[in-house]
Amino acid sequence: MKLYAYYLLLISIACLTVACNKDEGLGGSCSLEGYVYEVRHNDDNFSFQTDTFPALDKDVFIEFGDDLSVGQRIRSGREGYFRFDYLRKGNYTVYALSEFADGHKEAVISKVNVSDKLNRADTIFVHNGKASGTAMIRGSVMVRFFNQGIIVVDNTGKSLFPAVETRVFIKNKGEETAFNDVRVGDEGIFIFQKIQPGKSYEIFVSTEIHVGERYKHVLKPIYREIEVKEPYRIYDIEEFTIDINN
Repeated sequence: MKLYAYYLLLISIACLTVACNKDEGLGGSCSLEGYVYEVRHNDDNFSFQTDTFPALDKDVFIEFGDDLSVGQRIRSGREGYFRFDYLRKGNYTVYALSEFADGHKEAVISKVNVSDKLNRADTIFVHNGKASGTAMIRGSVMVRFFNQGIIVVDNTGKSLFPAVETRVFIKNKGEETAFNDVRVGDEGIFIFQKIQPGKSYEIFVSTEIHVGERYKHVLKPIYREIEVKEPYRIYDIEEFTIDINN
């Protein structure tokens, strides 16, 4: 009776081993190959133009079936090529990580059914760079002069002038302190780069306005509020027009 039970145990273990060998994972004769490319988002690029090139020496991960743990990790080679060998037939998830400006990472995945000797995953495009996942806020600061209540115009009839070199500040809505500031350019334009989406911001100009070679003072800052919802967009805010009485 004991011998019979022992044989049953051996048969059960053998059956379980065979069943396990049918699951996704290592120990087979199939391969899964693919390519990973990096989309680089550089700052100081005001059109969100990107550069794309093969991601050399990039971590590529594979998950076996429904198991969410990492089954294996390899590094991409020349031209961004990667290949996982010795796989059994089944469903696999291959992914690499995008890295965003605020520090968080996000998996870009390709799901593949491995059924042949050599299988191909969809090309993986990961995003990286200081401007990755960010937006911009653009505006302008103009000055209008009054002389005894009359608007001053130049010889071309222009009455608004760029407030060149004036400082413009940005802060998170509800906070007291600005986290960045920029200077107004020659055309009166300013741009805040690398702005995180999903937040509301307050933009305000300095109490000191720079015009030509002298400063003109404004009694208090002027505020504009804007909600930034999506990355890779330029959000325009209403122009700051500052009246100065001579």
